[in-house]
Amino acid sequence: MGAELDHLACERLYAAQAAADLLGIHRTTLYLAVRKMKLIPDAYTPGGHARFRRQTLERFKDRLTLDSATGGDGSIARAVARAVSSLSRSPTLQPVCDAVVDAALLACPGFETCVALAHDDHCPAGYDLRVLAEHALPRRLCLEYRFLHDQPGHDFITAQVVRQQTPFFRGDMLSTPETPKSGLLALSDTGYRSCAALPCVWEDLTLGVLLCLGRAPCDLSEPETVALTNLADVLTIALRRERREEAVRRQSATIAELMRRAQAPSADAADADADPLADVRRICQQGARARLVGEWGLSETNVSPPLADLLRAAAANDALQRAEWAEQDGARVALAIPVRPPAQAPSADQASRAAVGAIWRRHDLGAGLELTLLQVYAQACTSLIRR
Repeated sequence: MGAELDHLACERLYAAQAAADLLGIHRTTLYLAVRKMKLIPDAYTPGGHARFRRQTLERFKDRLTLDSATGGDGSIARAVARAVSSLSRSPTLQPVCDAVVDAALLACPGFETCVALAHDDHCPAGYDLRVLAEHALPRRLCLEYRFLHDQPGHDFITAQVVRQQTPFFRGDMLSTPETPKSGLLALSDTGYRSCAALPCVWEDLTLGVLLCLGRAPCDLSEPETVALTNLADVLTIALRRERREEAVRRQSATIAELMRRAQAPSADAADADADPLADVRRICQQGARARLVGEWGLSETNVSPPLADLLRAAAANDALQRAEWAEQDGARVALAIPVRPPAQAPSADQASRAAVGAIWRRHDLGAGLELTLLQVYAQACTSLIRR
């Protein structure tokens, strides 16, 4: 016990009476809150007396604005309701993430650290996460995460959650041998004993993680577990909304650039390159975040199946074509639209028509501008060929 006090010696620790006075409650009420695990002491004296940090008491004081010091689940419901309402109040991501982190700590007082994380599945590093909002996140833990992230075969808790898409709950990690060793050490080395990590999953894609940590053993009640699950859902909605809006911005900018190329192509666009459409194809692929972009009947581009089959069908049938299939890393969606080559008359044979198309991962499709983007891409392609 003395080691805990030594660890916190640089901070002022409040005894029970001083803590009760700061909170404006009776000392008996404080003891009852501790027994019901609504308030977790930061340390104990060798004689077994609880001691509290100012930060812990201030967070518990915020909880008192929602409910009584020892009262049931009303505070949990109100904390979650605050986070849910932030979705309608705040059109941007950051305020919602802040509200989710605050609500998680109010709903689950056994935790003192909470982090909202975003997972970018396009990051070449794999299961890389970036912090969106946090409370009491120690720098040392960030360094431990970065170290493990760079070591092949070593998993931090969040990597397991992202990969398996299942929540991770541990009331006392030191007594749970099945916890990943490297992740366990990273947390215990920074003084944590309890952990809850919940994935934010949308259409089989992990968008982020809600991570809560405590320095004392903490067994979550059923209402607290449900609250964290609901808060992870709120974070999922906010992350999905942000991705959709970012996709709209990115695709709109790509459409504008393709239109500019179609109306005023650069001088080197008419170069006798082997592939004169390479530049606009690259712009379209990056802006649409497509796995593959190609044309049929406009250039000598070699497009591998199944996009080639879809392009031929679009050109032959003079109609939009769509296909879906599954690959090892997720579902794929392909779109192809017909386009008449510049030298072709409207009455020409259908077999000589052309088409453009692209393949996306399923979760990259949905901004609503994909067809418009392909139409402008077709216009840019035919314009470059004409010149």
